[in-house]
Amino acid sequence: MKKWVFGAATAAMLSLSAGTASADVVKIGLIADFTGAFATWGVQFQQAIQAYQTVKGNKVKGPDGKEHEIQFVYRDNASAGPDKTKQLAEELVLREKVKMLAGFDLSPHAMAVADIANQAKIPVVIMNAATASITRGSPYYVRVSMTIPQHVVPLAQWAWKNDIKKVYMITSDYAPGHDASNFFGKTFQALGGQIVGNDKSPITETNYGVYMEKVLQAKPDALYMFQPAGAPSVALVKAFAERGLKAAGIKLLGTGETQEIFMDQFTDDLIGTVTSFHYTETNKNPQNVALRAQLTKQFGAKAAPDIASVAAWDGTDLIHQAVAALGPDAEGLKYIDFMKTAKIDSPRGPVSIDPVERDVIQNIYIRRVEKRDGKLNNFDIETIPMVKDPWKIENPPKS
Repeated sequence: MKKWVFGAATAAMLSLSAGTASADVVKIGLIADFTGAFATWGVQFQQAIQAYQTVKGNKVKGPDGKEHEIQFVYRDNASAGPDKTKQLAEELVLREKVKMLAGFDLSPHAMAVADIANQAKIPVVIMNAATASITRGSPYYVRVSMTIPQHVVPLAQWAWKNDIKKVYMITSDYAPGHDASNFFGKTFQALGGQIVGNDKSPITETNYGVYMEKVLQAKPDALYMFQPAGAPSVALVKAFAERGLKAAGIKLLGTGETQEIFMDQFTDDLIGTVTSFHYTETNKNPQNVALRAQLTKQFGAKAAPDIASVAAWDGTDLIHQAVAALGPDAEGLKYIDFMKTAKIDSPRGPVSIDPVERDVIQNIYIRRVEKRDGKLNNFDIETIPMVKDPWKIENPPKS
């Protein structure tokens, strides 16, 4: 990744720009993919933010007793690379005078704005990007989504406990995929399991026929997949069904590939698939009921919440809390200090922020795909309470 280098004038402008917006309007710049292979993310972020602000309002009363409007300004990364993200972030800070940055569906995009956040001294609320080390990249980062090791360590443990002894892995060849492969593999092997294949697929791969043939030949008990949500994840799940792996007795394990928003693209071959995730769409938490109801009311019957929706809802709540507590003109690190102590009543379940790592602590749910009332969906079969990121436990901060 190229290092983002600012000229002296640009750096000076960045350091001054975050506090110059209207005191009555607090602008939040959200960067995500609204078009291209990962277009689902931006749409889900935006719809959830609009739903939240419809239900709970878009204004907060600050400590000065005045009301301040929280206004999101959206930018499309268009499924492009991190250079595009940097360009958009700089424009949001310099021209739009945003007070915070948010969004970031893919890890390279979130990682790309560390220097901008540091020089502009503004918080970055990460709503998806899941590489474990990201929050170490800047003291202005706080994450409300998840890390990949949070998901895969419990899943590997569940697989071993449920008589899965041999696993083939297909993981996407970028930082979160590397986390997935590493943590699933070493956790499963430490328990006594065997990894009989370990393939890395390009991040935009949609043709998995050759991969499936290799899995069939290896004859594992299960295939573990990790693919970014969107065209790649849908294609892998379809290939699993179409190439006869289930008929061969191979189980399918994953994380977010079976989200409800993709279910209408799959057949009943998906029944029995087990995933490990921090959010299950069918849970009955009051905030989840409210989120789903409002999405349906505003955007139609097919609007279903996913992890992007939940993270955007929670990230918006965290931003509202911070502005209500500190007002519209606090220093960036003051907002971060507040966020580190905040509690979020989330649609997913209880959520807190690790005060040292600025990363999310949350329940992880083992889910199974079932067909109920004629519809495929995920249903919880086990809960692992308040999981911290395993990567950070293994790699404590250097003093």
